[in-house]
Amino acid sequence: MRQVLIEAARRRKAHKRGSGELTIVTFEEAAYQIATSADDVLGLHTALEELARLQPRQALVVESRFFGGLDVSESAELLGVSEATILRDWRAAKAWLAHQLRRAS
Repeated sequence: MRQVLIEAARRRKAHKRGSGELTIVTFEEAAYQIATSADDVLGLHTALEELARLQPRQALVVESRFFGGLDVSESAELLGVSEATILRDWRAAKAWLAHQLRRAS
């Protein structure tokens, strides 16, 4: 799912498609929605690649929860760790990604 969203954002930014326009991509996570531009999606992709290099499990937690739509217990089962570990990794990854995305903007 992540790759599909990244490719869609890249296509939207392509010059032939009018890269100067603001494009909105909507993700649904839990009970709320986050609206973001194609630039933000690409920034998130870059930050996730860096996170995967530094903390691979945290990156997998983000991918499974954010892009895969899995809940805590499903992510824990998938990664073979406890739910408490998923929650810790989720909190740490969100904080790290938010910091990276603020720096990039």
